[in-house]
Amino acid sequence: MEIAIDLIIVVTAGLIGGIVTRKLNQPLIFGYIIAGIIIGPYTGGVSISDPDQIAGLAEIGAALLLFSLGLEFSMKSIASIQGVTVGGGAIQVFITLFIGYGLARWVTGWSAAPSMWYAVSIVSSSTSVIMKTLASRGQLGTLSSRVMLGMSIVQDILVLPLMVLLIGLQGTELTVLGVLSPVFKVVAFTSVMVFAGSRVIPQVLKYVAGWESQELFILSVTALGLCIGYITYAFGLSFAFGAFMAGLVLSESDYSKRTLSDISSLRDVFALLFFVSIGMLLDPTVLASHPLATALLMLGTTLGRGAILSALTYIFGFRNVIPLAAFLTMTPISEIAFIVLQAAVTTGAMGKTEYSVALNAVVLSMIFGPVVSGLVSPIYALVKKRGSPAKVRSINLPKSHLRDHVVLAGGMSLARYLGVLLARFEIPYVIIEPNHAEFLKGKEQGLTMLLGDPAQSVVLEAAELADAKLAVITTSAGMGTVEVIRAIRGQNPDVQMLAWAADEEDIDILKDHGVNHFVEPDFEASIEMARQTLALFGVKATAAHRELESLRCSMYGPLFEQFPEYGDMNGLQSSTNRLALEWVYVHPGNPAEGRRLDESRLREALGISIIAVRRGGELVSNPGGDFVLRSGDYLGVVGTPDENRRLVEFFKKP
Repeated sequence: MEIAIDLIIVVTAGLIGGIVTRKLNQPLIFGYIIAGIIIGPYTGGVSISDPDQIAGLAEIGAALLLFSLGLEFSMKSIASIQGVTVGGGAIQVFITLFIGYGLARWVTGWSAAPSMWYAVSIVSSSTSVIMKTLASRGQLGTLSSRVMLGMSIVQDILVLPLMVLLIGLQGTELTVLGVLSPVFKVVAFTSVMVFAGSRVIPQVLKYVAGWESQELFILSVTALGLCIGYITYAFGLSFAFGAFMAGLVLSESDYSKRTLSDISSLRDVFALLFFVSIGMLLDPTVLASHPLATALLMLGTTLGRGAILSALTYIFGFRNVIPLAAFLTMTPISEIAFIVLQAAVTTGAMGKTEYSVALNAVVLSMIFGPVVSGLVSPIYALVKKRGSPAKVRSINLPKSHLRDHVVLAGGMSLARYLGVLLARFEIPYVIIEPNHAEFLKGKEQGLTMLLGDPAQSVVLEAAELADAKLAVITTSAGMGTVEVIRAIRGQNPDVQMLAWAADEEDIDILKDHGVNHFVEPDFEASIEMARQTLALFGVKATAAHRELESLRCSMYGPLFEQFPEYGDMNGLQSSTNRLALEWVYVHPGNPAEGRRLDESRLREALGISIIAVRRGGELVSNPGGDFVLRSGDYLGVVGTPDENRRLVEFFKKP
C-alpha cells in the first residue's frame, strides 16, 4: 500500500504545484519540480516513503515523453536542418567540455577527475524539459523549436561515448574499440529502426487498428515504445533514447497522429512523476552549505552553454528569434546528467559532497530554464524595436509599384491558400511570411512572398502597405496579432483589415483594436457541420441554407452593412437553390412525341422551361416553339424541385 500512498502524494502535490504556476503564467513543469522539492526526502513534513520506486516510474514518464516527441519530430524536419543540429550540436559539446571542466576546477576547487565527470554531465540540454516548455507556450513545430530539439538530441547521443571514455580512463580497459562501441551501437540501432522498424511497426499497428478498439491501440503503442526502449537499455544505450527513436520512426507512418492523440493523456501523467522526482533530488542542506559554488556552477554552465548555442545557430545562418531562443530556452541540463553523475560516484571518481553539489546545480537549471524561457518574447520585441531592421528577402515581387493590393500578414498555409485564390482572380497580393520553412514552401508554389516579421516597419514598407487596399492577418490573436495591427495602423491608418479569430476572446481583442472584419474558424466549421447534419436528417436544402446564412449574417454583420450587395446575395443564392436542371428522356409513345413545343404546352401544364435538347450527339440550345420533339430526345429543363418531379412523371416510360 506504500507505493499507492506515495503516488497519491506525488500526483496531488504535482496538481497543486501546476495550479499555482498556471496562475503565475509559468510552465507546469516548474510547479512539478517545486512540488518534488517540497515532498522530497530532504525537506521534512509530508514526504514519500520510497523515492526509488517513484524514480522508476518517472523513467517510464521520460520515455513516453520522448516517444511522443519523436512522433512530432519527423525525420524530414531533422533532415532540413541537419547542418546546425549535427554539426552545431557536436561543436557545442566539444566547447562545453572545456567550459564545464574549467568551472568545476576554478569555481569549486575540485580535482581533475570529478571536474571531467561534471563537464561530461552538463554538455547536453534536457530534451524533456525543453519539449514540455515549448509545448506549454504553444511553440512546438516552429523552426526555432526544431533547431533546439534537434541539437538537444544530438547532444544526448554524444554523451554516451564520452561517459564510456571516462569509465575507461578510471580503469585499465581503455581501448579504441571500447570508446567507439557506444557509437557503433547507436548507428546499428538507428539503422535497424529505420529499415526494419519503419516496416514492422506500422504493420503491427495496422493489424491492431483493425479491431477498432482504442484501448488495445493505446496498449499496443505504449508497449511498442517501452519495449524498444528496454531493448536499447539492454544493449547499453539510453532507455529514453530507444523510446524516442521508436516515435521518430513511427512519425512517418499513417498512424502517427492517432498515436500521439491516444497516448497524450497517459504521457502527461507519467511526465508529472518524472518532473516531481527530479525535484526530490535537490538537497536543500547541501544548497545551504555550498550556495555560492552551486549557484556559480549552475549559472556558469547554463549561460555559457547557451551563449555557445546562440552563436552557433547564428553562424549556421539562423537569424531573428532563433539565437535568442537557443540561449534562453536550452538552459536546463539534461536528465542524462543524473546517469553520468551516478556513474562517477560508482567508479569512485566523485565524492558524496561533490555529487550533491553537482546534482543540485542540475536540478536548479531545470527550475531556472522554464522561467527564463518566458523572457524570449519580451526581449526579442525590445531588440526589434531598438535594433536596426534586418534585410528583407523577397521572391516574385513585381518590378512595378504595387497599388490596391492585398497584404497577407502572418504567412502559414492559410496565407498560401489565399494567395493562390487571389492570383486566379488577378488580384495583386504579397505574403509576409515570418517562418523560413513556410517561406520556402511558398517559393516552390511560385507565390509572391516576403520573408520577415509583419510587425516590423521595414517589412511592411517592402510590402508597400501604404498603398494596399486590404491587410489580411493570418495568425491568431494569441500569436502576436495585436503587435501586427499596431504596426499596420502606424503605416496605413485607413487600410481595411481582415483577421483570423481563433476564439471568442480573440474577437473581443480584435474589436478593441478597431478590427471589425474577422473570420472565426470554429464558427465556420460549425456552419458546415450543421449543414451536413441537417441534410442527413432530411431537412430541405433551401430551409437549411436560409437559416445558416442568417447565422452567418449575424456573425459578419459589418461586412454586409458595408457591402449590401453581399447581403442580397443570400436571397439570390436561396432563390438559385430552388431551381434545378433536369434531363428527361422522350420515350416512344409519349404524348409529346411528334409535336411542336408550342403545341405540347409543357410550359403551361408543368411550369417548366426547356432550355436545351440533346439529339443524336448534338446539342440544340434554346429551341424555338416550332421545334418538333422526337422519341430518343433528351430534354434539358429548369424548374423547381416540385416542377421537375411532375415533369419526370409526365415523361416516364409508357
